[in-house]
Amino acid sequence: MIDERVEVLTNDEVAEDFFLARLEAPHIAAYAQPGQFVNVEVNAGGMPFLRMPLSVCAVHKQINCIDVLYQNMGPKSDELSRCRVGEQLRCLGPLGKAFVQADREVRSVLVGGGIGVPPMIFLGSELVKKGAEVVSLVGARSAAHHLADSFFQGAATRLDRSTDDGSLGHHGLVTELLERELAAGPCVVYTCGPHAMIEAVARACVERDIPCQVSLEEYMACGIGICVGCVVRVENADADNAYADYKRICVDGPVFDAREICWEH
Repeated sequence: MIDERVEVLTNDEVAEDFFLARLEAPHIAAYAQPGQFVNVEVNAGGMPFLRMPLSVCAVHKQINCIDVLYQNMGPKSDELSRCRVGEQLRCLGPLGKAFVQADREVRSVLVGGGIGVPPMIFLGSELVKKGAEVVSLVGARSAAHHLADSFFQGAATRLDRSTDDGSLGHHGLVTELLERELAAGPCVVYTCGPHAMIEAVARACVERDIPCQVSLEEYMACGIGICVGCVVRVENADADNAYADYKRICVDGPVFDAREICWEH
């Protein structure tokens, strides 16, 4: 990882309160893998003080760029949404552990919700390139909060959507779509999104002994493991070491095996 100075090439609203920024970042574009993230300094003037962690949504190596998709829901994201084309930012990355990708012969089911969709798009594109069957299940509150189909071109061989209000696709939870896929035969599952959704996906897979990797969403202050502010309790920890009960999401994750997480905590 390096702290790279990047240039904003585009920064557009692509769904209700969701923005896509394309950043010229040669080093990060060369090394980023699906599941990794960057920590963006949105205001060098001091406020907001902490950086903003964002999953990498896509990599364009031929033009040395990465895409980051974010929701405008607070001071840092609002500041980033105001950045104009040509502005330069500090961007630390790539950070965290990536997904372990299954063999191309295995059907991959990707479950994303809210701002957990970006790493699913990146992962899906890499799996499709390998020739894998990739089913992308995407949930949102309403049709207005869903990304356009074009975002999933080349990132899924089949796309199914759900909405809480029934305005697009399945009326209900995205985990209800997952139940159908789990019943359809052998697969491997990857997921990222709200904690309740991730936990439901993980439990459904663990109960059926289906491999599942989860990318946990958590507020990461430093992004490099120093502040120990983004910890998660894990199963089967070392009984002689109380600190071993926890792992740092930013450096030990954000991707974990679903069986590793102590979901009760």
